[in-house]
Amino acid sequence: MRACAMSNARHAALAKQLVRACDGVDDILKAKACRVSRSQLYEYQDPKAGSFMPADVIADLEEFCGDPIYSRALQENRPAAAEAADLLIETMETTESAVALMAYVREAAADGRISESERQRIEQLLQSVEAQVRETRAANERGRS
Repeated sequence: MRACAMSNARHAALAKQLVRACDGVDDILKAKACRVSRSQLYEYQDPKAGSFMPADVIADLEEFCGDPIYSRALQENRPAAAEAADLLIETMETTESAVALMAYVREAAADGRISESERQRIEQLLQSVEAQVRETRAANERGRS
């Protein structure tokens, strides 16, 4: 599986977003919403600090604000989630290619015959569908360990 590491900047941005959703550091401390200090909460928001918010602090703050901001981003960043999204995109593009083929053939056949130029265009569209199916199959294979 390919790695989907988050950058320090992304972790810091998520920490900042989560702290803001909790109405700031002062409200977090006033409510005793998590176990860490004021300075630690600020450090998590600094991309240069190299300090990341622990899972229990994330959970406490998400419960406090009622929004799984950080954990949702972590889940979306999982390799399996990225692979699933790739497969979904490829599948949608395959469907779009097939629909374009179907629409063209329907239009071309409306007069009861298919001309040579229409057959050439149909061949181009078929090749496009086949290429897209290969890309979809490759996306599916990338998801296997």
